[in-house]
Amino acid sequence: MSLSLVLCLLSFALCYWAGRRSLVSGLIAVIGVGYAYGITRANVSEVFSHFIFDAGVVGLYAAQLFRRLNPLEEFKISHLRPWLEFLIAWPLLLFLIPIQDWLIQFVGLRGNIFLLPFIILGARMDEDDRYRLALWIAGLNLAAFAFAGSEYFLGLERFFPHNHVTELIYISKDLIGHTEYRIPASFANAHSYGGTMVMGLPLLVGALMQKRKTTAHFQLLVLGIAAALLGVLMSAARTHFLAAVILVIVAMFSLRSRFGYALGWLVLLFVIGWTVSGEQRLQRFMELRDTDSVVERVSWSVNMGFFEIAAQYPFGNGLGGGGTSIPYFLQSRIANPVGIENEYGRIMLEQGITGLLIWIGFVLWVITRRDKNPSDSWYIGRRLASVSCVFFFVIAVTGTGLLTSIPQTSLFLLLVGWVGARQPRTELAQAAPVHVGVEAQAAAQQYG
Repeated sequence: MSLSLVLCLLSFALCYWAGRRSLVSGLIAVIGVGYAYGITRANVSEVFSHFIFDAGVVGLYAAQLFRRLNPLEEFKISHLRPWLEFLIAWPLLLFLIPIQDWLIQFVGLRGNIFLLPFIILGARMDEDDRYRLALWIAGLNLAAFAFAGSEYFLGLERFFPHNHVTELIYISKDLIGHTEYRIPASFANAHSYGGTMVMGLPLLVGALMQKRKTTAHFQLLVLGIAAALLGVLMSAARTHFLAAVILVIVAMFSLRSRFGYALGWLVLLFVIGWTVSGEQRLQRFMELRDTDSVVERVSWSVNMGFFEIAAQYPFGNGLGGGGTSIPYFLQSRIANPVGIENEYGRIMLEQGITGLLIWIGFVLWVITRRDKNPSDSWYIGRRLASVSCVFFFVIAVTGTGLLTSIPQTSLFLLLVGWVGARQPRTELAQAAPVHVGVEAQAAAQQYG
Protein backbone atom coordinates (compact mmCIF):
# COMPACT_ATOMS: atom_id res chain seq x y z
CA MET A 1 0.00 0.00 0.00
CA SER A 2 1.39 3.42 -1.00
CA LEU A 3 2.25 6.02 1.62
CA SER A 4 -0.20 8.53 0.11
CA LEU A 5 -3.09 6.07 0.41
CA VAL A 6 -2.16 5.40 4.04
CA LEU A 7 -2.19 9.14 4.70
CA CYS A 8 -5.65 9.40 3.11
CA LEU A 9 -6.96 6.64 5.36
CA LEU A 10 -5.40 8.24 8.43
CA SER A 11 -6.89 11.62 7.49
CA PHE A 12 -10.34 10.07 7.08
CA ALA A 13 -10.09 8.16 10.38
CA LEU A 14 -8.84 11.19 12.34
CA CYS A 15 -11.55 13.54 11.06
CA TYR A 16 -14.29 10.93 11.43
CA TRP A 17 -13.25 10.19 15.03
CA ALA A 18 -13.02 13.90 15.85
CA GLY A 19 -16.33 14.62 14.09
CA ARG A 20 -18.06 11.94 16.16
CA ARG A 21 -16.88 13.69 19.33
CA SER A 22 -18.29 17.07 18.32
CA LEU A 23 -18.73 19.40 15.38
CA VAL A 24 -15.92 21.73 16.41
CA SER A 25 -13.52 18.83 17.04
CA GLY A 26 -14.15 17.61 13.51
CA LEU A 27 -13.61 21.11 12.10
CA ILE A 28 -10.36 21.47 14.02
CA ALA A 29 -9.13 18.14 12.64
CA VAL A 30 -10.05 18.98 9.04
CA ILE A 31 -8.51 22.45 9.18
CA GLY A 32 -5.40 21.00 10.81
CA VAL A 33 -5.08 18.53 7.94
CA GLY A 34 -5.54 21.48 5.56
CA TYR A 35 -2.68 23.39 7.18
CA ALA A 36 -0.35 20.41 6.63
CA TYR A 37 -1.74 19.43 3.22
CA GLY A 38 0.50 21.51 0.95
CA ILE A 39 3.87 20.49 2.31
CA THR A 40 2.76 16.86 2.71
CA ARG A 41 1.53 16.61 -0.88
CA ALA A 42 4.73 18.21 -2.15
CA ASN A 43 6.96 15.66 -0.35
CA VAL A 44 4.78 12.61 -1.02
CA SER A 45 4.56 12.96 -4.78
CA GLU A 46 1.98 10.25 -5.46
CA VAL A 47 -1.46 10.32 -7.02
CA PHE A 48 -3.38 9.74 -3.79
CA SER A 49 -1.57 12.58 -2.00
CA HIS A 50 -3.90 14.97 -3.85
CA PHE A 51 -6.82 13.54 -1.86
CA ILE A 52 -5.47 13.70 1.71
CA PHE A 53 -7.55 16.76 2.56
CA ASP A 54 -10.59 15.45 0.68
CA ALA A 55 -10.43 12.24 2.70
CA GLY A 56 -10.53 14.25 5.92
CA VAL A 57 -13.53 16.24 4.69
CA VAL A 58 -15.36 13.01 3.81
CA GLY A 59 -14.61 11.73 7.32
CA LEU A 60 -16.13 14.86 8.85
CA TYR A 61 -19.19 14.64 6.60
CA ALA A 62 -19.69 10.98 7.47
CA ALA A 63 -19.59 11.85 11.16
CA GLN A 64 -21.72 15.01 11.12
CA LEU A 65 -23.99 15.53 8.17
CA PHE A 66 -26.40 12.73 9.03
CA ARG A 67 -26.75 13.67 12.67
CA ARG A 68 -30.16 14.91 13.69
CA LEU A 69 -30.11 18.64 14.27
CA ASN A 70 -31.63 20.17 17.37
CA PRO A 71 -34.40 22.79 16.97
CA LEU A 72 -32.03 25.71 17.42
CA GLU A 73 -29.69 24.44 14.70
CA GLU A 74 -32.64 23.87 12.39
CA PHE A 75 -33.71 27.44 12.99
CA LYS A 76 -30.25 28.86 12.28
CA ILE A 77 -29.84 27.08 8.94
CA SER A 78 -33.43 27.47 7.75
CA HIS A 79 -32.67 30.36 5.37
CA LEU A 80 -29.43 28.84 4.09
CA ARG A 81 -30.74 25.38 3.28
CA PRO A 82 -32.74 26.32 0.12
CA TRP A 83 -29.76 28.19 -1.33
CA LEU A 84 -27.44 25.28 -0.67
CA GLU A 85 -29.85 22.87 -2.32
CA PHE A 86 -29.89 24.99 -5.48
CA LEU A 87 -26.09 25.43 -5.48
CA ILE A 88 -25.58 21.67 -5.26
CA ALA A 89 -28.48 20.41 -7.38
CA TRP A 90 -27.57 22.32 -10.55
CA PRO A 91 -23.97 20.97 -10.84
CA LEU A 92 -25.26 17.47 -10.02
CA LEU A 93 -27.65 17.77 -12.96
CA LEU A 94 -24.85 18.98 -15.23
CA PHE A 95 -22.71 16.03 -14.14
CA LEU A 96 -25.13 13.76 -15.99
CA ILE A 97 -24.40 15.56 -19.29
CA PRO A 98 -21.15 14.05 -20.67
CA ILE A 99 -19.54 17.16 -22.16
CA GLN A 100 -16.15 16.40 -20.60
CA ASP A 101 -14.33 13.17 -19.77
CA TRP A 102 -16.01 11.62 -16.74
CA LEU A 103 -12.84 12.01 -14.61
CA ILE A 104 -12.66 15.71 -15.49
CA GLN A 105 -16.35 16.13 -14.66
CA PHE A 106 -15.83 14.33 -11.36
CA VAL A 107 -12.99 16.69 -10.41
CA GLY A 108 -15.13 19.61 -11.59
CA LEU A 109 -17.98 18.41 -9.41
CA ARG A 110 -15.59 18.36 -6.49
CA GLY A 111 -14.51 21.94 -7.25
CA ASN A 112 -18.07 23.23 -7.50
CA ILE A 113 -19.92 21.57 -4.63
CA PHE A 114 -17.67 19.41 -2.45
CA LEU A 115 -16.93 22.04 0.22
CA LEU A 116 -20.30 23.83 0.18
CA PRO A 117 -21.66 21.91 3.23
CA PHE A 118 -19.18 23.92 5.32
CA ILE A 119 -21.73 26.74 4.98
CA ILE A 120 -24.19 24.68 7.03
CA LEU A 121 -21.48 23.65 9.48
CA GLY A 122 -20.55 27.31 9.99
CA ALA A 123 -24.18 28.23 10.62
CA ARG A 124 -24.51 25.46 13.22
CA MET A 125 -21.55 26.58 15.35
CA ASP A 126 -22.32 28.21 18.68
CA GLU A 127 -20.21 30.62 20.75
CA ASP A 128 -18.24 27.87 22.48
CA ASP A 129 -17.49 26.22 19.14
CA ARG A 130 -16.17 29.45 17.66
CA TYR A 131 -14.02 30.14 20.70
CA ARG A 132 -12.42 26.67 20.66
CA LEU A 133 -11.86 26.85 16.92
CA ALA A 134 -10.22 30.26 17.25
CA LEU A 135 -7.76 28.98 19.85
CA TRP A 136 -6.74 26.12 17.60
CA ILE A 137 -6.43 28.41 14.58
CA ALA A 138 -4.12 30.64 16.63
CA GLY A 139 -1.95 27.63 17.43
CA LEU A 140 -1.96 26.46 13.82
CA ASN A 141 -1.00 29.96 12.68
CA LEU A 142 2.05 29.84 14.94
CA ALA A 143 3.03 26.43 13.56
CA ALA A 144 2.64 27.70 9.99
CA PHE A 145 4.67 30.79 10.86
CA ALA A 146 7.47 28.55 12.15
CA PHE A 147 7.60 26.89 8.71
CA ALA A 148 7.39 30.29 7.01
CA GLY A 149 10.26 31.69 9.07
CA SER A 150 12.41 28.64 8.34
CA GLU A 151 11.73 28.95 4.60
CA TYR A 152 12.41 32.68 4.73
CA PHE A 153 15.89 32.25 6.20
CA LEU A 154 16.89 28.74 5.06
CA GLY A 155 15.30 28.62 1.60
CA LEU A 156 12.34 26.76 0.10
CA GLU A 157 14.35 23.83 -1.26
CA ARG A 158 14.74 22.30 2.19
CA PHE A 159 10.96 21.97 2.50
CA PHE A 160 9.52 21.80 -1.03
CA PRO A 161 11.25 19.62 -3.64
CA HIS A 162 11.07 20.60 -7.32
CA ASN A 163 8.24 18.60 -8.96
CA HIS A 164 4.90 18.98 -10.74
CA VAL A 165 3.15 19.82 -7.46
CA THR A 166 5.50 22.67 -6.51
CA GLU A 167 5.75 24.22 -9.96
CA LEU A 168 3.60 27.22 -9.00
CA ILE A 169 5.70 27.86 -5.88
CA TYR A 170 8.91 28.07 -7.88
CA ILE A 171 7.34 30.19 -10.60
CA SER A 172 6.53 32.80 -7.94
CA LYS A 173 10.03 34.24 -7.77
CA ASP A 174 9.03 37.86 -8.24
CA LEU A 175 10.31 39.66 -5.14
CA ILE A 176 13.23 42.13 -5.07
CA GLY A 177 13.79 42.10 -8.80
CA HIS A 178 12.82 38.45 -9.27
CA THR A 179 15.48 37.20 -6.86
CA GLU A 180 13.34 35.95 -3.98
CA TYR A 181 10.33 33.64 -3.64
CA ARG A 182 6.98 34.23 -2.03
CA ILE A 183 6.64 32.12 1.13
CA PRO A 184 4.06 29.27 1.17
CA ALA A 185 4.75 28.06 4.75
CA SER A 186 3.09 24.61 4.96
CA PHE A 187 0.49 25.36 2.28
CA ALA A 188 0.20 24.45 -1.39
CA ASN A 189 1.27 27.94 -2.46
CA ALA A 190 1.76 31.45 -1.10
CA HIS A 191 -1.77 32.59 -2.00
CA SER A 192 -3.28 29.75 0.03
CA TYR A 193 -1.09 30.75 2.97
CA GLY A 194 -2.04 34.42 2.86
CA GLY A 195 -5.72 33.68 2.24
CA THR A 196 -5.96 31.24 5.12
CA MET A 197 -4.35 33.74 7.48
CA VAL A 198 -6.92 36.39 6.51
CA MET A 199 -9.89 34.01 6.82
CA GLY A 200 -8.98 33.17 10.41
CA LEU A 201 -8.87 36.81 11.57
CA PRO A 202 -12.64 37.24 12.23
CA LEU A 203 -12.61 34.24 14.56
CA LEU A 204 -9.37 35.27 16.27
CA VAL A 205 -10.48 38.86 16.85
CA GLY A 206 -13.94 37.72 17.93
CA ALA A 207 -12.42 35.34 20.48
CA LEU A 208 -10.12 38.10 21.73
CA MET A 209 -13.21 40.14 22.64
CA GLN A 210 -14.60 37.41 24.94
CA LYS A 211 -14.53 38.20 28.65
CA ARG A 212 -14.05 34.58 29.71
CA LYS A 213 -10.60 34.19 28.16
CA THR A 214 -7.66 33.36 30.41
CA THR A 215 -4.29 35.10 30.29
CA ALA A 216 -2.84 32.14 28.37
CA HIS A 217 -5.67 32.28 25.86
CA PHE A 218 -5.21 36.04 25.46
CA GLN A 219 -1.52 35.62 24.73
CA LEU A 220 -2.18 32.77 22.29
CA LEU A 221 -4.79 34.79 20.38
CA VAL A 222 -2.56 37.88 20.17
CA LEU A 223 0.34 35.80 18.90
CA GLY A 224 -1.98 34.04 16.46
CA ILE A 225 -3.15 37.39 15.07
CA ALA A 226 0.43 38.66 14.79
CA ALA A 227 1.46 35.44 13.02
CA ALA A 228 -1.46 35.85 10.63
CA LEU A 229 -0.58 39.44 9.73
CA LEU A 230 3.11 38.64 9.25
CA GLY A 231 2.12 35.56 7.25
CA VAL A 232 0.11 37.73 4.85
CA LEU A 233 3.20 39.89 4.31
CA MET A 234 5.48 36.86 3.82
CA SER A 235 3.09 35.39 1.27
CA ALA A 236 3.41 38.67 -0.70
CA ALA A 237 -0.22 38.43 -1.84
CA ARG A 238 -1.41 41.99 -2.45
CA THR A 239 -5.11 41.09 -2.44
CA HIS A 240 -4.84 39.40 0.93
CA PHE A 241 -2.80 42.29 2.32
CA LEU A 242 -5.60 44.67 1.31
CA ALA A 243 -8.17 42.36 2.95
CA ALA A 244 -6.13 42.25 6.17
CA VAL A 245 -5.82 46.05 6.25
CA ILE A 246 -9.58 46.46 5.82
CA LEU A 247 -10.30 43.96 8.61
CA VAL A 248 -7.88 45.69 10.99
CA ILE A 249 -9.45 49.08 10.28
CA VAL A 250 -12.99 47.73 10.77
CA ALA A 251 -11.93 46.00 14.00
CA MET A 252 -10.36 49.16 15.44
CA PHE A 253 -13.37 51.34 14.60
CA SER A 254 -15.71 48.70 16.06
CA LEU A 255 -14.02 48.75 19.46
CA ARG A 256 -15.85 51.94 20.51
CA SER A 257 -14.76 52.79 24.06
CA ARG A 258 -12.45 49.82 24.62
CA PHE A 259 -9.30 51.90 24.91
CA GLY A 260 -7.11 49.01 26.05
CA TYR A 261 -7.88 46.93 22.97
CA ALA A 262 -7.37 49.90 20.66
CA LEU A 263 -4.00 50.62 22.26
CA GLY A 264 -3.05 46.96 21.94
CA TRP A 265 -3.87 47.03 18.21
CA LEU A 266 -1.70 50.12 17.76
CA VAL A 267 1.24 48.51 19.56
CA LEU A 268 0.85 45.32 17.51
CA LEU A 269 0.67 47.24 14.23
CA PHE A 270 3.65 49.38 15.24
CA VAL A 271 5.80 46.30 15.91
CA ILE A 272 4.77 44.69 12.62
CA GLY A 273 5.34 47.96 10.73
CA TRP A 274 8.78 48.35 12.28
CA THR A 275 9.64 44.78 11.26
CA VAL A 276 8.42 45.29 7.70
CA SER A 277 10.28 48.59 7.28
CA GLY A 278 13.61 46.78 7.42
CA GLU A 279 12.70 43.85 5.15
CA GLN A 280 12.23 44.61 1.46
CA ARG A 281 10.90 41.09 0.85
CA LEU A 282 7.86 41.95 2.98
CA GLN A 283 7.02 45.11 1.05
CA ARG A 284 5.39 43.81 -2.14
CA PHE A 285 2.15 45.47 -1.03
CA MET A 286 3.82 48.81 -1.89
CA GLU A 287 3.07 47.99 -5.53
CA LEU A 288 -0.55 48.89 -4.76
CA ARG A 289 0.55 52.53 -5.03
CA ASP A 290 0.84 52.01 -8.79
CA THR A 291 -2.86 52.58 -9.42
CA ASP A 292 -2.54 52.34 -13.20
CA SER A 293 -1.07 48.85 -12.93
CA VAL A 294 -3.76 47.78 -10.44
CA VAL A 295 -6.58 49.09 -12.64
CA GLU A 296 -5.08 47.37 -15.68
CA ARG A 297 -4.79 44.07 -13.78
CA VAL A 298 -8.40 44.23 -12.55
CA SER A 299 -9.82 45.19 -15.94
CA TRP A 300 -7.85 42.40 -17.61
CA SER A 301 -9.44 39.81 -15.29
CA VAL A 302 -12.94 41.25 -15.44
CA ASN A 303 -13.13 41.75 -19.20
CA MET A 304 -10.98 38.91 -20.49
CA GLY A 305 -13.37 37.27 -22.96
CA PHE A 306 -16.21 37.06 -20.43
CA PHE A 307 -19.04 37.92 -22.81
CA GLU A 308 -17.47 36.04 -25.70
CA ILE A 309 -17.28 32.89 -23.57
CA ALA A 310 -20.88 33.43 -22.40
CA ALA A 311 -22.02 33.60 -26.02
CA GLN A 312 -19.98 30.56 -27.05
CA TYR A 313 -20.81 28.40 -24.01
CA PRO A 314 -24.23 29.52 -22.70
CA PHE A 315 -24.72 26.09 -21.09
CA GLY A 316 -21.09 25.79 -20.05
CA ASN A 317 -18.10 23.80 -21.23
CA GLY A 318 -18.84 20.97 -18.81
CA LEU A 319 -17.80 20.54 -15.20
CA GLY A 320 -14.03 20.88 -15.02
CA GLY A 321 -14.00 22.60 -18.40
CA GLY A 322 -12.91 25.82 -16.73
CA GLY A 323 -9.84 24.21 -15.20
CA THR A 324 -11.13 23.83 -11.63
CA SER A 325 -7.98 22.55 -9.86
CA ILE A 326 -7.45 19.75 -12.36
CA PRO A 327 -4.37 17.71 -11.27
CA TYR A 328 -1.45 17.70 -13.69
CA PHE A 329 -1.99 14.02 -14.54
CA LEU A 330 -5.51 14.77 -15.84
CA GLN A 331 -4.81 17.97 -17.78
CA SER A 332 -4.60 16.16 -21.11
CA ARG A 333 -8.17 14.86 -20.72
CA ILE A 334 -9.80 18.33 -20.81
CA ALA A 335 -11.82 18.85 -24.01
CA ASN A 336 -11.84 22.39 -25.46
CA PRO A 337 -9.69 23.82 -22.65
CA VAL A 338 -10.60 27.43 -21.94
CA GLY A 339 -9.03 29.57 -19.22
CA ILE A 340 -10.38 32.69 -17.56
CA GLU A 341 -8.93 34.62 -14.60
CA ASN A 342 -12.29 35.36 -12.99
CA GLU A 343 -14.16 33.16 -10.52
CA TYR A 344 -17.57 34.14 -11.86
CA GLY A 345 -16.36 33.54 -15.40
CA ARG A 346 -15.09 30.13 -14.27
CA ILE A 347 -18.50 29.32 -12.77
CA MET A 348 -20.22 30.38 -15.99
CA LEU A 349 -17.78 28.33 -18.05
CA GLU A 350 -18.51 25.20 -16.01
CA GLN A 351 -22.13 25.67 -14.94
CA GLY A 352 -23.45 27.87 -17.74
CA ILE A 353 -25.38 31.11 -17.38
CA THR A 354 -28.00 29.42 -15.16
CA GLY A 355 -25.37 28.34 -12.64
CA LEU A 356 -23.84 31.80 -12.66
CA LEU A 357 -27.21 33.43 -11.95
CA ILE A 358 -27.81 31.08 -9.01
CA TRP A 359 -24.43 32.05 -7.55
CA ILE A 360 -25.00 35.77 -8.11
CA GLY A 361 -28.34 35.50 -6.31
CA PHE A 362 -26.71 33.71 -3.38
CA VAL A 363 -23.84 36.21 -3.17
CA LEU A 364 -26.23 39.17 -3.15
CA TRP A 365 -28.30 37.48 -0.45
CA VAL A 366 -25.24 36.86 1.76
CA ILE A 367 -23.72 40.32 1.47
CA THR A 368 -27.02 41.97 2.38
CA ARG A 369 -27.22 40.17 5.74
CA ARG A 370 -26.83 42.64 8.61
CA ASP A 371 -25.40 42.58 12.14
CA LYS A 372 -28.47 42.75 14.34
CA ASN A 373 -27.29 42.51 17.93
CA PRO A 374 -24.51 44.91 19.05
CA SER A 375 -24.78 43.50 22.59
CA ASP A 376 -23.63 40.08 21.36
CA SER A 377 -20.10 39.33 22.58
CA TRP A 378 -19.28 38.04 19.09
CA TYR A 379 -20.65 41.13 17.37
CA ILE A 380 -17.22 42.39 16.21
CA GLY A 381 -16.18 38.95 15.03
CA ARG A 382 -19.37 38.53 13.02
CA ARG A 383 -18.96 42.00 11.54
CA LEU A 384 -15.44 41.07 10.41
CA ALA A 385 -16.80 37.82 8.97
CA SER A 386 -19.38 39.82 7.01
CA VAL A 387 -16.71 42.21 5.71
CA SER A 388 -14.53 39.24 4.71
CA CYS A 389 -17.40 37.67 2.76
CA VAL A 390 -18.16 40.90 0.94
CA PHE A 391 -14.50 41.53 0.11
CA PHE A 392 -13.75 38.07 -1.24
CA PHE A 393 -17.00 37.78 -3.17
CA VAL A 394 -16.21 41.11 -4.85
CA ILE A 395 -12.51 40.45 -5.43
CA ALA A 396 -13.37 37.06 -7.00
CA VAL A 397 -13.73 38.90 -10.32
CA THR A 398 -9.92 39.19 -10.42
CA GLY A 399 -8.97 35.53 -10.00
CA THR A 400 -10.04 31.94 -9.44
CA GLY A 401 -9.71 29.49 -6.56
CA LEU A 402 -12.23 30.91 -4.09
CA LEU A 403 -14.02 27.52 -3.92
CA THR A 404 -10.97 25.25 -4.13
CA SER A 405 -8.17 26.70 -1.97
CA ILE A 406 -7.08 24.44 0.93
CA PRO A 407 -7.98 25.15 3.70
CA GLN A 408 -8.87 28.78 2.88
CA THR A 409 -12.15 27.81 1.20
CA SER A 410 -13.32 25.78 4.20
CA LEU A 411 -12.74 28.73 6.54
CA PHE A 412 -14.36 31.13 4.08
CA LEU A 413 -17.50 28.99 3.80
CA LEU A 414 -17.67 28.68 7.59
CA LEU A 415 -17.75 32.48 7.71
CA VAL A 416 -20.43 32.55 5.00
CA GLY A 417 -22.55 30.19 7.10
CA TRP A 418 -22.00 32.30 10.22
CA VAL A 419 -23.06 35.47 8.39
CA GLY A 420 -26.04 33.82 6.70
CA ALA A 421 -27.37 32.02 9.78
CA ARG A 422 -30.46 33.34 11.50
CA GLN A 423 -29.45 34.91 14.79
CA PRO A 424 -31.22 33.26 17.74
CA ARG A 425 -30.74 36.14 20.17
CA THR A 426 -32.78 38.56 18.09
CA GLU A 427 -35.16 36.40 16.08
CA LEU A 428 -35.76 33.04 17.70
CA ALA A 429 -38.00 34.16 20.55
CA GLN A 430 -40.45 35.75 18.11
CA ALA A 431 -40.15 33.15 15.35
CA ALA A 432 -40.23 30.01 17.48
CA PRO A 433 -44.03 29.73 17.93
CA VAL A 434 -44.57 29.80 14.19
CA HIS A 435 -41.52 28.11 12.79
CA VAL A 436 -39.93 25.62 15.15
CA GLY A 437 -42.33 24.78 17.91
CA VAL A 438 -42.20 24.37 21.67
CA GLU A 439 -38.66 22.97 21.88
CA ALA A 440 -37.32 26.03 20.08
CA GLN A 441 -39.09 28.31 22.53
CA ALA A 442 -37.09 26.68 25.28
CA ALA A 443 -33.96 27.15 23.23
CA ALA A 444 -34.90 30.80 22.74
CA GLN A 445 -35.11 31.27 26.49
CA GLN A 446 -31.73 29.60 26.94
CA TYR A 447 -29.88 31.46 24.18
CA GLY A 448 -31.77 34.73 24.14
